[in-house]
Amino acid sequence: MRIALMVVAGLGIACANVQDSASAADPWADHVVSYVQGTGVGNDFVTGNPVNNPLTAVGEPTRFTSDAANFGGPTTPFSSAYRDDEIVSIGAGGSLTLQFDEPVVDHPLNPFGIDLLVFGNAFYSIDFGTFLATGAVDDDGGLIEVSANGVNFFPVTGSADGRFPTVGYLDIAEPFPSLDGAVLSDFTKPVNPAALSNVTGMNTAQIVAAYDGSGGGLGVDISSAGLASISYIRFSNPLGSLKTPEIDAVADVRAVPEPATISLLAIAATAIAGLRRRQR
Repeated sequence: MRIALMVVAGLGIACANVQDSASAADPWADHVVSYVQGTGVGNDFVTGNPVNNPLTAVGEPTRFTSDAANFGGPTTPFSSAYRDDEIVSIGAGGSLTLQFDEPVVDHPLNPFGIDLLVFGNAFYSIDFGTFLATGAVDDDGGLIEVSANGVNFFPVTGSADGRFPTVGYLDIAEPFPSLDGAVLSDFTKPVNPAALSNVTGMNTAQIVAAYDGSGGGLGVDISSAGLASISYIRFSNPLGSLKTPEIDAVADVRAVPEPATISLLAIAATAIAGLRRRQR
C-alpha cells in the first residue's frame, strides 16, 4: 500500500511539475538578435512609416489590427496583420534573426510533427462578389533557418511568409469584420497540413472550422534540420528577390499528451482524491 501511495503521489507531483513548467514557459520569440532591412521595404499606407521595426516580431501574433478606420479588425483568412506596429518587412538581401528564452524542442507529442509556427501577413485571395476564396494563399516567400547555438544555422522547408494565414478568433464568420470575437484561437496549435489543400470556394467560417481551433501559421519541423531543439530562427530574403516577406511572430508548438497519458494522469488524480477522502 505504501509503495502504491508513493507511485500515485509521484504521478501527482510529475503532473504538477508539467503544469508549472507549461504555465511558466513563454511560447513566443523573446529577442531580436539582428535585423538587416534589405531593399524594397514598403511603408504603412496609413502612417507612411516604413514597415521595418523588428521588435514587432517578438511576442504574440496579431489578433486585431490596430486601425479599424482603415480596414483594421480581427485577423481572418482574408485579412492579415499589415501595420507598421504589427509586422516587420524583410527586403531583398535582408534578414531577421530571433531568439527564444526557452528552447523549442522536437517533441514527439507535437501535433503533425510540427514544432514551430511562423506568422506573417499572408492571406487567401477572395472574390469580392461572393466573398469566397478563389485560390491558394498569397505567398511572399522568404527562407527559414534554425539554430541551437546562434552560430550554426540549418535550412528548413517552407516560405517564411506563406501557408496558413493568421486567424485571431474562432467565432468570426465574416472575411473583413470590424469587431473582435469572443473565442480566441490557439496560436500554439498547428493547422493539420492535410486539412486545407484547396480552399477555392470556401467561405470564412468554413476555413476557420477547418483550422480546428488553430490560429494558423506556417508549420516547421525542426527535425528536418537534424536538430533536437533550437533557440534561434533566421529569416532571409535573397538579393534580387521581387517579393518582401513580412514577419508578425513565431510560436513554440504546444505538445498534446497521448490519450493513454491523459488516462494515466486521470487515474492518478482519482486515486489521490480517494486517498484524501479516506484520511478524513
